[in-house]
Amino acid sequence: MNPFFFGDSAQQLFGIYHPSLTRSTRGVVICHPWAREYLLAYPTLKLLAHRLSEAGWHVLRFDYFGTGDSAGDSRAGHADHWVRDVQAAMEELEALADVREFALVGMRLGAVMAARASRYRTVRQLVLWDPVTDGRSYLAEMGAMSPPARHDDSDLLGAILTHQLRTDMERITPASLGDPASRTLILASDPDTAVEPLAARLRSLGTDASTMSVPDVPVWRTEWERGGKGLAVSAANYITTWLS
Repeated sequence: MNPFFFGDSAQQLFGIYHPSLTRSTRGVVICHPWAREYLLAYPTLKLLAHRLSEAGWHVLRFDYFGTGDSAGDSRAGHADHWVRDVQAAMEELEALADVREFALVGMRLGAVMAARASRYRTVRQLVLWDPVTDGRSYLAEMGAMSPPARHDDSDLLGAILTHQLRTDMERITPASLGDPASRTLILASDPDTAVEPLAARLRSLGTDASTMSVPDVPVWRTEWERGGKGLAVSAANYITTWLS
């Protein structure tokens, strides 16, 4: 596990590289959720990275510009920039490990970024883990109040929700995820999550899309504890098997 900075010198991104434990030209970029969901899901996505490296994948997980340990003011981030960050992460993984075959795994808001980024590069496989498909509902779940009268920023559980970012998120619908050509898995931790409409739309566009409910801890909204309690082990194992 190797932490480092990469990308444009003026907009450095913080990443953690997990090399494959076997000779491989396959790589996975993991796209984190945002704000408090990032913190809650972090241990599970770290576990997933370890599982994938053991299974023969080079793995890179990273912080978007203006978030985590990456450069940039917390007010600077927006959806288009973060999609470009995913693309930059793929380019970095290609340079690090001579990766020729890419997969993307995105959770929640990260799934939106992964789906959009997959259109700009050949991505063989795409995993959308509990993807956000209704931006307004997502903002309500995160505790965002109604938009202020002026274009003011607001604090959202320690993260800055700018007017631009709010607008980006309000526009999230199944159609806004684009039309990824990749073989796609839509994974739901909660069996009541309605992911079939998104899968049906992707299939109508010619995408090989499947859904799977793997009842497990909804790690993006559940506190975790030391010793592995609270990690979505079953879901991480399923994703590793599906990709492999």
